[in-house]
Amino acid sequence: MLKNYLITAYKVLLRRKFFTFIGLFGISLTLAVLLVVSTIVDNYLSPRGPEKNNDHFLSINRLVMESANQDSQSSGAPGYKFLQDNVSRLKVPQKISYFTGDAAAASYINADKLTNQLRRTDVAYWQILDFTFVEGQPFDQTAFDSGANQMVITDTTRREYFGDERALGKSIVVDEQKFTIVGVVEDVSRLEGDAFADMWVPYTTLPSSSYEASARGGWRALIYHSNTDQVKAMQQEYTHLLKNDFVSPSPKRFAIAIGGADTALEKFSRAVYKRKSYDSGAEELVAILMGLVVAFMMLPSINLINLNISRIMERASEIGVRKAFGASAGQLVTQFIVENLLVTLLGGVIGFVISAFVLMQIEASQVIPLSNITFSLNIFGYGVVLVLVFGLLSGAYPAWKMARLHPVSALKGGA
Repeated sequence: MLKNYLITAYKVLLRRKFFTFIGLFGISLTLAVLLVVSTIVDNYLSPRGPEKNNDHFLSINRLVMESANQDSQSSGAPGYKFLQDNVSRLKVPQKISYFTGDAAAASYINADKLTNQLRRTDVAYWQILDFTFVEGQPFDQTAFDSGANQMVITDTTRREYFGDERALGKSIVVDEQKFTIVGVVEDVSRLEGDAFADMWVPYTTLPSSSYEASARGGWRALIYHSNTDQVKAMQQEYTHLLKNDFVSPSPKRFAIAIGGADTALEKFSRAVYKRKSYDSGAEELVAILMGLVVAFMMLPSINLINLNISRIMERASEIGVRKAFGASAGQLVTQFIVENLLVTLLGGVIGFVISAFVLMQIEASQVIPLSNITFSLNIFGYGVVLVLVFGLLSGAYPAWKMARLHPVSALKGGA
């Protein structure tokens, strides 16, 4: 029976190429946009690189500080002194890491200037994040404590400076400081915001110790626990500290601190909203995004409904004949839904192809540096579900309307 439905649907689609093209275009374009956005978001929330264990740690990278009477405010990345005075007092985390944001650093090869992203870290940073080393290892505690000029670089950076040669033991002069390379890691995607860089050095190699007194700006922290059940406890402890036990790095200027220790989703939400709240607004953001997805899906679905109703009117005589020869309403509805699913499935295949092409172009253009964006099984599954939802949403009402046609009226071409 299903085989007969598929053959009939195929013949019908061939006779209505124009309508089929319009329906396919709407489905394919909508699905491609959703797949591209969803894949990028999936690669951000579930990274494949050093942050792949992000269910074990939280990021502290945004802080709002206010005066006691709230007439002045400063917001952005926290300073080193804030981290030392406050985050260091947390009891739940097993490991705490302080590090800088990535910043452009200049070096030269035969008078040619190269600009790479440099990040300054501590030793715990390498213990929390899961980098893959292709040469050597990270700098150790002894090197960090002594301020040794040691450096870890990415494999791409190694090729830029040394071609196919090994990099261990060689030196690079960056911002007038000479560093010895002790490790080479696989490239890191820009989507992994706490791990991304081209070069990493101990922050104890900073030319000046003035950073130790910085109240605001330029620094980040990761708090880690091997037991994922304790992640929520770490978050609650940090929020409680800010609300009730905040040590101001500049008491004359700041008396109130507002922020949070965030998951990847919460970090993104806090960056989007930039609001003054202990709550990141992640749940609200997810609700808005889901609403946008549903609204976006409804546009091609409504278009398909209108096209399908037009097709029913064109096929009224055919429906009348089939009803007159004993076809049941269920058989007609099944046929029409199968036809519509064929259109949406074909549109889905085209949508997958378009989205794969767009993602390849994003990687090739380096809009997101070293993105290495890949489809996951979850995204593929969501895409298939979306295609089926398209088919059901746009086929259910027209099929019901078709089943209600009276045979005599249908034979006369009526509705």
